[in-house]
Amino acid sequence: MEWFNLLTEITKEFWGRFTFGLIFVAAIAMILFLEKEKIKRYTFLWYTGLVLVFIYNPITVILSDKLISDSMFKQYYLRFFSVIPVIVIVAYGFTLAISKLSGVKKLIAVLVAIALISICGRCLYAEAWFTKADNRNKVPQDVITICDLFKDYEGEHIRILAPKDINVYLRQMDSRFFLFYGRDDFPPEVNALTYYDAKTGALPNTDLVADYCVTNDVDYIVVWAMDKVLSAYLDNGFSLYGRTANYAVLTPDNNWELKEYDDAADLQGICYTMYNKKDGTLIVVDGGHAENSKTLRKAIKKYGNKVDAWILSHYHKDHVDAFNEIYADPQGITIDQVYVTPLDSEVFYSKAQEWDDVESFDRFMEITADADNINQVKRGDVLKFSDDLKITFLNAYEDEIKDVEDIPNNASLVFKMETNNRSALFCADCHSKVMAERLIKLYVDDLKADILQCGHHGNNSMPVETGFYEKVLPEVAIFDMPEDMLLSPEFSAGALADYLQKMNCKIVWFNDKPNGFAFY
Repeated sequence: MEWFNLLTEITKEFWGRFTFGLIFVAAIAMILFLEKEKIKRYTFLWYTGLVLVFIYNPITVILSDKLISDSMFKQYYLRFFSVIPVIVIVAYGFTLAISKLSGVKKLIAVLVAIALISICGRCLYAEAWFTKADNRNKVPQDVITICDLFKDYEGEHIRILAPKDINVYLRQMDSRFFLFYGRDDFPPEVNALTYYDAKTGALPNTDLVADYCVTNDVDYIVVWAMDKVLSAYLDNGFSLYGRTANYAVLTPDNNWELKEYDDAADLQGICYTMYNKKDGTLIVVDGGHAENSKTLRKAIKKYGNKVDAWILSHYHKDHVDAFNEIYADPQGITIDQVYVTPLDSEVFYSKAQEWDDVESFDRFMEITADADNINQVKRGDVLKFSDDLKITFLNAYEDEIKDVEDIPNNASLVFKMETNNRSALFCADCHSKVMAERLIKLYVDDLKADILQCGHHGNNSMPVETGFYEKVLPEVAIFDMPEDMLLSPEFSAGALADYLQKMNCKIVWFNDKPNGFAFY
């Protein structure tokens, strides 16, 4: 039983040695049989008995588990044991027994009692929680050293991700430290900071930590300074800022940051930015519904108000309407080059169904009629940017696919965005079995990607039986939709998410902040 195993584990931790527990039981027996005054006997025994019944009770465990968070459960449950008058019972019980003796026997009994308690017990002053504080602030010395590293820091906030054992003390010592979680709210990325499995040699998931840093705009992280752990970070996009006795302070050194934004229309939609932290290059993918233009303007302004490359996968409103709003009324935003699928009016109108957002297509054609920065992409085209970022287009409209069903979607630009260390495959709304098989046939060796933006938002996406997902083999799969749509039985996205999770793939959907991914 889980509650029994838990109590056994906590009991071992409290007593340390069960021999001292036996001494405690012996002392209770001495009081029971030797104490003649009922009031004293009841005071010791009834009170102690009630406390023990309270602690060693499955109801207490179950109720406590509901009220106390998992990460703090054992720590708080152990505090119940402090109510047991262990020292008082042992002292009084042995005193009663020894008082019945006299002369040499009493002296020998005292010495035996002292020896038993000394051998079987634990020295209070040797306990880790009782040792002398490292400093007058009574916080770990590593915290003091970290604070000293930021003594000359001029910013208002120090956005830092730190292990939970020192996290709370940083804010206590310097109010400038901005912390991303509370005492009981530890994201998995925190556990990854110092993770090392000596048996398997497994090291921290540095991509997980780096993505968390991008998502939350983290400027610094604190990791265990063990050589293997530190090397894992330094070899994967982090730089050393400073060290303490046990920890290292690092800065994320990724060149490019990819972010997925939710859609202000509270519907599915695609909106991404890819930003170079060093030279300020900004790439935008689609943009979402018209309602999302405010979110997108804010993001573009944050990155300098200039878009170097805007990729529009196709002409449906959940992809192009925000672009239409901004392009028609820039409000200070500069757009350099726009890349689109070459689906002309004649083909679009001949293929369009009633759900194919003809108004959005017409609006795009109207506002870009005289533009000289609209580039029609061909399959196989490659865009190159600074710091080795490359975008390769694997699908665009061409005559070979003109008879494929649902052309406005399946003519979407499919492209692979990659640097030397990481890659992302964008499928936009390309989704049919025919297109999945075509991509496998044409690019079987090039589909592998660390991140997959699922076709058609993950709804009625590329069928699993085509083997497409096994060719991509993503570590992260993005579903561009709200959580309620992902979980709704009315949509097929949930089934695809389950399939990908069985492939050990992390599932990502619209969050309350942009989901970030680090490329270096």
